[in-house]
Amino acid sequence: MITTLKRQVIKRCPFKNEMDAGELTIVIDGPAPELHALGGQVDEIAAKPVSHEDFTVAVAELVPGCAVLTTWRTGPWSVEVREGNDDLLREPVERQGA
Repeated sequence: MITTLKRQVIKRCPFKNEMDAGELTIVIDGPAPELHALGGQVDEIAAKPVSHEDFTVAVAELVPGCAVLTTWRTGPWSVEVREGNDDLLREPVERQGA
């Protein structure tokens, strides 16, 4: 069983006085942890100024063995950051073609 969790995230930028909006995807090999508790932990990370990369790593550390993908719009850029078990990020795509 592969479980995919997705949610919108708004976090403070550590480099400029602005908010960054993005999407968080967590892919887990197995069932999800308790979602309300996980959501609270993610909100705590996002409440402080944090880079896209550090945010993604911190979320990956919440769920051992998972894969995390974050996507952001910041200034003129679209930013994508991946952390964790990259094979899990490919799994849903491979299943669609089967």
